[in-house]
Amino acid sequence: MKPQANKAKKPTALILLVALSTMLALTGCASWLPQTGLPWQQNAPSTTETALPQQTETQPLLLETQTEPFQSEAPKELVLWLPAEMDPGADNQAASLLASRLATFAETEDITITIRIKNLSGAGGLLDALTATSSAAPQAMPDLILLARRDLETAALKSLVMPLDPLTSIVDEEDWFPYAHEMSLIQGVVYGIPFIGDPLSLITKAGADTALQAGWQSIAEPGSVFSFPADDAQALLPLTLYMELGGAFSGNQLRPALDAEILLKALILLEEGQQNGSILKESAQWQNFQQSWESFLNGSASRTAAPLSLFLAQYAKTEATPEELPVLLETGFTLSSGWLWALSSQDSESQALSLRLAEYLVENGFLGAWSEAFGRVPARPSALENWQKQTLRMPLMQQSLGAKFLPVNEVMASVSPALRGAVLAVLRDNDTPEEAAKQAVEGFK
Repeated sequence: MKPQANKAKKPTALILLVALSTMLALTGCASWLPQTGLPWQQNAPSTTETALPQQTETQPLLLETQTEPFQSEAPKELVLWLPAEMDPGADNQAASLLASRLATFAETEDITITIRIKNLSGAGGLLDALTATSSAAPQAMPDLILLARRDLETAALKSLVMPLDPLTSIVDEEDWFPYAHEMSLIQGVVYGIPFIGDPLSLITKAGADTALQAGWQSIAEPGSVFSFPADDAQALLPLTLYMELGGAFSGNQLRPALDAEILLKALILLEEGQQNGSILKESAQWQNFQQSWESFLNGSASRTAAPLSLFLAQYAKTEATPEELPVLLETGFTLSSGWLWALSSQDSESQALSLRLAEYLVENGFLGAWSEAFGRVPARPSALENWQKQTLRMPLMQQSLGAKFLPVNEVMASVSPALRGAVLAVLRDNDTPEEAAKQAVEGFK
C-alpha cells in the first residue's frame, strides 16, 4: 500500500511546485535573490536600487532626442534699452516715428517690445546699468541696446555685448560713412551696427565773409573771431588740429606718444590766433561746446567749432530763413563719434530677432526721416540722401565723408589731458608753444 501512497503524493508535490513558480513570477523574483554588492547598491535602500542606474543610463538619450527640435522657444518679448533722448513716448516727431517703427516690427514678428529708458552716459547711464545688471541679475540684461561708441568699447572689453561678425554682414556693406564703419570695430571685430554720428564742424555766422579761407587752419587768420572750449576734457579741437596736420600716436595704447614737431605746429597756430585777435579770449574759460556755441549765437564770435548736433538743433527750432542761419564750412578733415546698436542677450533666438530689429531701424528710408527729425547725421549716405532739407544735404555729406573716428578710449585717456594742458598753457598761462609742447611730450616718458 505504501507504493500507492507514494504515487498519490507525487502529483500533489508537482502542483505545489507549479504554484510556487507562479507566485514567484507574479511577485518579482529579484527580491528573493541574495544581494551581490553592485556599485550602485552599496549602502542604498532596496527600493531605489533599480531606479538609479536606469536614470543615469537613459536620461542623456532623452535629452538628445528632445534638444534638436526644442532647443529654445521663439521669444515673445524683446527688451530694448534706449537713451532718454530717444524715448519713443516723448512728444515730438522723432519719437512718433520711432514708436510707429517699433510697433510695426512688434506686430510683424508677433512679439512685445519692452523699452527701458536710461541716461545716455554717466552715473546710472546705459553702461553703468548694463554693468550692474550683468553682475546682479543677468536674466534682466537687454536684448538690444543703443550705446555711445566710447561706452560700446568699454562694454565689449568687459564682454557685456556680443561680437556680431558671426551673426550679420550688414556692416560689410558699402553704404556707410568711413567713420561709421571704423567705429563699429573693437580690436578689429564688429560689435555694433552704426546708427547716427556727430562730426565736429567749423561753422560761420550768417552773412559772414565767405571769401575767407575755410579749413581748420583758417581759425588763426585775421578777419574773423573764432571760439571753442579750450578747457574741454576731450581736447577735441586741438586733437583735430593735431591729426589734420598729420599727427599720429606712437607707442602702445597704454603709453601713447605725441609727435612733438606736429604738436608744436598746432600750438603755434593757436598762439598766432590769440595774438592777432582771431581766437576769442574767453575760449580759455569754456569747458564744453554748449558754452562756446551760445557765445557764437550771441554774436561774440563769427566762427566756432561745434558738433553737428548743435548746428542741426538750431535749424530745427528756428523760424529764420536759410539766409539767416549759420553756415557749415568745408574742412576736409574732422573727427566724429556716434551711437551704435549692440546685442547683450546670449540666447540665439533673441539675438536673431534683435538683429532683425536693428537692421530694420537702420534701413535708409526710416533712418533718413528719423535722423532728420531727431537732429543727428545718419551713419549711412543713402539715409542722408532722403533728407527733405536739400540745402543741408551736400554740406552734411561733405562733413561726414571727411570724418574719421576718434582714437580708442585708452589713447584718448592719455592724450586728451596732455593736449588740453598744452592748449591752456598757451592761451591762458601765456607759455610759449615750445615750452607747452615739450612739457606735453615729456609727460608720456
